[in-house]
Amino acid sequence: MPIVYTHMKPKTREIFYVGIGNDIKRAFRNEGRNSHWTRVFNKYGKIVDIISDDISLESAKELEKFLIASIGVENLTNKTLGGEGAFGLKHSEETKKILSEKFKGKKLSDEAKRKISEKSKGHPNYLHFQTDEAKAKISLAFKGKKRSAYFCEQVRKSKVGYKPSRKAIDASTQHRKDKAYLIIELTTGFVGKIWEVESQFGVCRKAIYYNISRNLPILNGSGKGLNFSKYTQP
Repeated sequence: MPIVYTHMKPKTREIFYVGIGNDIKRAFRNEGRNSHWTRVFNKYGKIVDIISDDISLESAKELEKFLIASIGVENLTNKTLGGEGAFGLKHSEETKKILSEKFKGKKLSDEAKRKISEKSKGHPNYLHFQTDEAKAKISLAFKGKKRSAYFCEQVRKSKVGYKPSRKAIDASTQHRKDKAYLIIELTTGFVGKIWEVESQFGVCRKAIYYNISRNLPILNGSGKGLNFSKYTQP
């Protein structure tokens, strides 16, 4: 069965590569990687985390794309957004030798790199994020499946000493802000997001959320008499 895996930097547990393969051996193999991956590996080494080893090829491709989109391809050594390529294809030794001789010592010019970049922008997977349908398929692929002891242990180890980057923290904060719903204070008509409401009335967000869930005015404290509710656009 296909596998989905990640490579992490040993000290920071920062994921620098997401991949799929025919079997678990591929996750630990170092040959056949791109030059960017090789530079990172030579500098930091790697820890292998097997995300899944019991899903279909289609689900594996979808999961790979989902993970790359979630982490951000700019933060990885992956050269595509995943879910494509000649998965499972094996070249003969003769073909490998011909390709090796053809490209040995060659480096791409800046012009060639520019053309590849421009061509990639027209690819259907360029900067593509998963649709709700794709996410549903990924969810369905994992539903009801029990993780192996090996997988659980790898997840546990990956979280030991893990510290997300400043960029990841900022992106997560911005995402939560973008998704936050509007709140209205019914007695004054003030509308804003949770941090704006908290600042306007000097009431902690825990009390605001509790008030919304009860659908009753606040009975005591600094916010006594205020009544908050989710705001629906007219």
